[in-house]
Amino acid sequence: MSVLRCQGFLEALALLNGEASDLCASYELQRLPDAPDLATALGLRVEDYALHVIAPARDLPAALWHIHTVPCGRAQLEQVCQRWFFSSRHMQAAPPGRFRAQLVASFMESIDDALGGFFLYAVTMAPPMWYAIHWDEIAFERDGERYLLHFSHSD
Repeated sequence: MSVLRCQGFLEALALLNGEASDLCASYELQRLPDAPDLATALGLRVEDYALHVIAPARDLPAALWHIHTVPCGRAQLEQVCQRWFFSSRHMQAAPPGRFRAQLVASFMESIDDALGGFFLYAVTMAPPMWYAIHWDEIAFERDGERYLLHFSHSD
């Protein structure tokens, strides 16, 4: 249930960040496909993305995406959330200081409830086609269970 709460939180923030902008904000927390390791799970996700999300659909094997992961910590996750939660001019008008800190802290509490104890990995890639204007992704992994936190802006 906690993952659903995180997703609702992200959807609300994506709407707020895209509301007064011509950019489409996408903020998602999704379970990655079952796979023997994180790299394979991420590869399966991007292959599925190419076949079912982009238009026209394309068969783009994972190797073409040049996916890399680097272990990261909670501080990096908080920085990524801070940057994306207040990425639009509309949301940058939100009061600085306590309000912003509480918003990020509330989301971090939801993430801790849902995925506390998971290892974190910053995900980078060089897609073989249009993916988004810019994006950040953090993977969560523990005991064969994996999730991807995805932030992006597209036009």
